Amino acid sequence: FGSSHVWLSATCELRAMKQTCRVLLVLAALWGCAPVGGHEGMARRGHDVYAVGAKGVLGVGEQHGQPLSTGWTSTGPDSTDYNEETHIRGSPYTAEQLFAGCWCLMLASAPLLLAALAEKELTRAHMLESVTLIAWFGSVLFLFTWVLKFQSSHWTGTRPLTLPEAVYLLSQILTTVGYGDITPAFPRGQVWVGFNVILALCLYGSIICEVIGVVGERLAKAFSENSGLTCARQQNQPLKDWRAELEVTYTPLLQSAGSFVGTAFIGVLFWHYYPGEGKTWLQAVYMSVITLSTVGFGAFNATTEGGKVFGAFWMLVGVATLGALISAFIQTMMEEKKAEKRRSTDIKAEFQEFMFRACGGAETMDKAQFLKFGLLLTKGVDPAALRSIEVRFDHLIKQSGAGKTLRRTTLVDIEGPL
Repeated sequence: FGSSHVWLSATCELRAMKQTCRVLLVLAALWGCAPVGGHEGMARRGHDVYAVGAKGVLGVGEQHGQPLSTGWTSTGPDSTDYNEETHIRGSPYTAEQLFAGCWCLMLASAPLLLAALAEKELTRAHMLESVTLIAWFGSVLFLFTWVLKFQSSHWTGTRPLTLPEAVYLLSQILTTVGYGDITPAFPRGQVWVGFNVILALCLYGSIICEVIGVVGERLAKAFSENSGLTCARQQNQPLKDWRAELEVTYTPLLQSAGSFVGTAFIGVLFWHYYPGEGKTWLQAVYMSVITLSTVGFGAFNATTEGGKVFGAFWMLVGVATLGALISAFIQTMMEEKKAEKRRSTDIKAEFQEFMFRACGGAETMDKAQFLKFGLLLTKGVDPAALRSIEVRFDHLIKQSGAGKTLRRTTLVDIEGPL
């Protein structure tokens, strides 16, 4: 009986070990610990791969035309097919690597630029956002160039990216151009890159918008300080320039259009003349317009390492000029429509109505009434809003019984914050 018990125990343990090994083999294959054929292109090229079947791990040698289940990663050797770069005599780095490094420094300096230009102290939210962005950028560069494997029409097989290729892909992500010429090779990397696209757009979108806003405020302040518009000149000017309200200036639109056309023209020249790119004139024009419009069909893209680094800078600048052009066009059209409405409006009757609302038809106007008149005339204040304020004031006067004025303590008690 004792020997039978030992035999049964050994048999059960052996079966449990077999089941455990089978489960571990399947899990290892799914998570990339075992070599799994995750890229259908490898099967088409006839490489030896492993595949996970219904009964566990299948053998080696699945060849052409046989479907393989999709793996998550690959432990096979990386491709050694690299595009040629421009070597600098006496330097361990190529020209493309140096320019790619400059691109990385430019992008990483956005939070520092915000801190340097901001006149007010940054909040904790700004600090956290900046630290998160820099940490994300560093981790993405590391994973793109050392961990994740990519496939591309520019090389055979799968491998991590070089630094020029990484900044080229990051620029496509941040500008949403998305040629599709460099993509993650395996599902786990594809999912990871997909989530990081959303994170990148959120982080850099927020930082860039704030930097642009701060720069705009600084420029507006500088122009106002250098305009020489003194208080004496303001005293001699009317509250409202009636001619300016009926006219539309096209200068911002023309400037934005010039910037966009200039950026596109530089791209056309580069893609046509740069050695190794060799696009025709029409192909270069097509590629420039499709790229800067962020459509990015991918029919034409950078084929050299120098073209990829140039494209990384060019896409950022070009997409920014396109955004400025679209904003200027929308603003110009809104002003044009507003001016047409003003031309069809009886501005004299509107002026008389504002005067009546300010002084109630009296022949004279005191300072408070003139202030009300100025708000109605120049700031587009809704008369109903002013009327509600007056009604509120009359109610407080009646409630306090203090005559024609209100005490500060009354206002603090009634209108002050909790």
